[in-house]
Amino acid sequence: MADLSQLEHSGKFKEAIEALKTTPTYDATYFYNLGVLHGKMGLPGPAVAYLEKSNHLKPHDPEVQRNLNLAKQALQKHLSSIGSEIGIDSTSSPLELFSDRIQGDEIFGVIGMITLIVSLLWIRAYLKTRSLLKALLKPSGWFGVFGLIVIFAFYGLYRSANSNPPAVLIVKELLRSGPGLTFPEISPIETGVKVRMVGSPSSANENETWQKVRYKGNETAWLPASSLLPL
Repeated sequence: MADLSQLEHSGKFKEAIEALKTTPTYDATYFYNLGVLHGKMGLPGPAVAYLEKSNHLKPHDPEVQRNLNLAKQALQKHLSSIGSEIGIDSTSSPLELFSDRIQGDEIFGVIGMITLIVSLLWIRAYLKTRSLLKALLKPSGWFGVFGLIVIFAFYGLYRSANSNPPAVLIVKELLRSGPGLTFPEISPIETGVKVRMVGSPSSANENETWQKVRYKGNETAWLPASSLLPL
């Protein structure tokens, strides 16, 4: 890692990226370094892609989010300059955007905490009344039932929003109407743009796997799976 720092300080960003990729760790720090190096090379697309992955693996990190926001600003300028009809994230619904910011373990942590509180309230009410029905009819009982309904409804919405998981383009590609190079081209799509993966990948041949994606609103197309970095 010392050699990587020397290359970066010397302005040899391409060599630093190549050195980093020789020993990939696929953790938040690895993707963060890739994103920062691409940003320093003036390549906002790959910078956004790798920083998005780092942010997903290590959410709420201020340094990752600061660099991600800077990279997104640069990528937005690039997309505007080329007149791209596909924005950085032209397809995610508000619920999906909210879901992308939440980790599964955070959801389970909240569910566990609320379940514990509800259980304690029910136990306390039952010990006072020695009747399960009376315990449930007390205000604490109603509160517990309402709390559980809300949290599991929220979890259901979270799962629904993740039915089409996000991915980012790590190379510029051409959207196609089907899974293979023989299908008509629809539109180019830039590096760093987020899409939502729809269904399972499809193997057009033994050399390439294709993924159906939602890329703008509810419009769908196909991309090589190797061009996507799932979040």
